[in-house]
Amino acid sequence: MKIGKQTDCTICCNNKYREKLKDGGEGLLTLFTPSYNRARFLPRLAECVSNQTNKDYVWIIVNDGSKDNTDEVVHTLLNEEQLPIKFISKTNGGKHSAFKEALAQCETTYFQCMDDDDIYDAKAVDFFVKKWKEIKEKGLIQVGAIRTLARKPDGSYATNFPINDDNYGKEYITTTLENNYVHKRIQENWTCYDTEKLKSVDLFPTNYWMVDQHKFFNEAIWQGRFARKYACLYVNLAFREYRDDDEVSLMRQNKSRQYYVDSFINSKIILDEQYDYISRSFIGLLKRCLSINWYRAFLGIKLSNLLNHTDNRAIKIWYHIVYPTSWMHKWYFYR
Repeated sequence: MKIGKQTDCTICCNNKYREKLKDGGEGLLTLFTPSYNRARFLPRLAECVSNQTNKDYVWIIVNDGSKDNTDEVVHTLLNEEQLPIKFISKTNGGKHSAFKEALAQCETTYFQCMDDDDIYDAKAVDFFVKKWKEIKEKGLIQVGAIRTLARKPDGSYATNFPINDDNYGKEYITTTLENNYVHKRIQENWTCYDTEKLKSVDLFPTNYWMVDQHKFFNEAIWQGRFARKYACLYVNLAFREYRDDDEVSLMRQNKSRQYYVDSFINSKIILDEQYDYISRSFIGLLKRCLSINWYRAFLGIKLSNLLNHTDNRAIKIWYHIVYPTSWMHKWYFYR
């Protein structure tokens, strides 16, 4: 087992991982799993990884400062040498920090997040590897990711539109912003990225208001930034069972003040960066401005302070319009 130290991260990989990458990672897929205090799910996930019919993958696991026995569980998996694993153990920084660390360590052509509490179809890797081959054969250079659906435990699809005989398996190319705001297709996704294209995008803002208080990045931020440069191939198939049976996730816990700080910052960043799409819907724009105003009031942030940190003149006008509703934050947060 190879062990190294990088800033606040301990990084190690087993012989199986090194053997897999001895000739480089061309055509291989990195399955990336961020984990925080969910060691009990990792053996089940390891079984999903092991059961893949196509073995053209490696697995990167990032322990984001867990306080349980995650390190112990992963080291057991490493030492078994059954799966090609790189393990990164780091101080807690949120899912986005685990994402950034895993992406920096990724040595393969493709990169895909595999959440620790979900269940995955055994044919998933085979589907994505073959689909990427098709994309390259067709010369679809605008496609930077493949995005599939997810099922709920009851077998239904986690979407706002029905999947039936007419659209099952249907494929379409569009950006995430177009998909969400123009076509209004809202769905729980599972996304496989072209690693080189993903690395070419500045995914996370670094210089913004209240950055020192921010702990959790909404995925819509980095997906929106990726969409400015690349499209996705959407496929109406599901290889992931989306689970919601654990309360460890920051976004599923009882709502702390940090939750509302993150919600305020994330909502503001999304509005600032995606205003050209959000503003296409009067109701959508109104709802977002209202929620930001109520978060502001709840957190005790002055309207003048919000306005001073907003460059878009149209958004400033909207904040003035919704300001009289500030009193409603008491109903919104304490109902």
